[in-house]
Amino acid sequence: MSVELLTPSDSKWSAYFYALPSHLQDPYLSAEYYALTSKEAQCFVYTQEENIFFYPFIKTNINALGYDLDKNYYDIEGAYGYNGAIIKDDTEKDFILKAREAFIQYCKDANIIAEFTRFNPLYKNHTYFADMNVVVANQNIIVDLKIEDIWMNSYEHSTRKNVKKAIRSNLTHQIIEAKDVSEADIAIFCDVYWQTMQRNSADDIYFFSRDYFRSIKEKLPNNALFIFISYEHVVISAELVLHNNYVAYSFLGGTLEEYFAYRPNDYLKHLLIETLQNRGLDFFILGGGVNLNDGIFNYKKNFAKNGVHPFYIGKSLYNTEIYHSIVKQWREKVDLSTQEKYSSYLLKYHYGVAD
Repeated sequence: MSVELLTPSDSKWSAYFYALPSHLQDPYLSAEYYALTSKEAQCFVYTQEENIFFYPFIKTNINALGYDLDKNYYDIEGAYGYNGAIIKDDTEKDFILKAREAFIQYCKDANIIAEFTRFNPLYKNHTYFADMNVVVANQNIIVDLKIEDIWMNSYEHSTRKNVKKAIRSNLTHQIIEAKDVSEADIAIFCDVYWQTMQRNSADDIYFFSRDYFRSIKEKLPNNALFIFISYEHVVISAELVLHNNYVAYSFLGGTLEEYFAYRPNDYLKHLLIETLQNRGLDFFILGGGVNLNDGIFNYKKNFAKNGVHPFYIGKSLYNTEIYHSIVKQWREKVDLSTQEKYSSYLLKYHYGVAD
């Protein structure tokens, strides 16, 4: 039995990552992806004989957020996207229990007060965290790329109609591997993406910088692609997809509101599905809506009418006394609207205070 705590710059992170079965070498768990964050990223690895429990996360110093505490305390959560642990052989139930026990002991020893995880709906890795408070937070859409004739057997009629309208509107497209994306491409993508975030009044955390997208090109040159949809030489919709050889994720994107009538986003998703299927991938995860069964969710469901999967999150508290003390200080620091907006968040005290 061995326990290791690694950083993205440690070559052992990637060594363990590539020792996992190829379909589990998920881009959201790679050292390169976690290197994109400016925060402290770590990977907890528990091994026994040939088996591996592999769990990356971001560790935040709570004191640095501006709270008055008797000593340094921390919390952990996965990076943006899906997270949680991956296990090389998850049929060994005793191994999973021991790995999780070792992780809990690490949290207690390291003054970690809380843990938050967004589990992957494809891998169903919430089942590895029996000690956590695991709940269904939403529903996600997964397109099964193995379905024969996806056009007829997965899409709703309305989606087929919208794609045909986009084609009649003479929309054009360009799909570019991250390694080949230009500075001009990144600038165009950012413009469409930022306008979409502004229109939707998104939180500041979703306004990724241009440098972030440059880093995608640098860190994930072969595991990300950009797609651009244009009307009369103007890019009106764009999306960034992360992928390995098994699964792809709809990561970040946007569409200019004044061009909605041309159905560019339907066309974009359709082209991506065709491309990923032709490349031999098995699944394309579109995600869900902001709220259960909202318009965004129902739009995504139109591409996979039988592709609804529960989306689980997990919460753990390791020091309830300190946690409630921090929440109390947070309430004293932020206004009532901020308190109401983030009331259900485990790590609510991250919001509305200086980072």
